Amino acid sequence: MKNKIFQPGTILHEVIDGAFRSQGTTFSKWCVENGVHYSTARNATHGQSAGDAGEKLRKKIIKAAGYDVVLITYRKRMTMEAAKLDEVAA
Repeated sequence: MKNKIFQPGTILHEVIDGAFRSQGTTFSKWCVENGVHYSTARNATHGQSAGDAGEKLRKKIIKAAGYDVVLITYRKRMTMEAAKLDEVAA
């Protein structure tokens, strides 16, 4: 069974970007250091590369950004987004 904790998209990309920054580096720098075109990596985090290669790259990026940091921050962001939806619906 595939791990579907992280839904590719803007929120995931922003969380990953922030995780790299918390390490004192950037998403762009990681791309250069790993020989991955920025647009290819961005497409993977946004889900525009939804096949096996995109999923593999997304997992590699999340691991490099720090899985635990990404997980905690992603959960927090998703909770915040859900709260916004609750406010709109009320």
